[in-house]
Amino acid sequence: MHKFVNKLSVKAAITANRVKNVLQNERGDFYISDGVKIIIAVVLGALLLAALTAIFNDTVIPRITREIEALFG
Repeated sequence: MHKFVNKLSVKAAITANRVKNVLQNERGDFYISDGVKIIIAVVLGALLLAALTAIFNDTVIPRITREIEALFG
């Protein structure tokens, strides 16, 4: 049991050291590249949403309306 606790303590210390090193990292290149990726994803998502909205408003919804009116009218 003492071996297990000692082994667990060493692993916890190693993990704490890794976390400390990551939090003290001041290079910034990782955060900048992630920020750029997020901005690109948001812009592409907005463009895709705008394109789908235009397609649905100009093509799909008027045709569905015509078909329903033809069915019941």
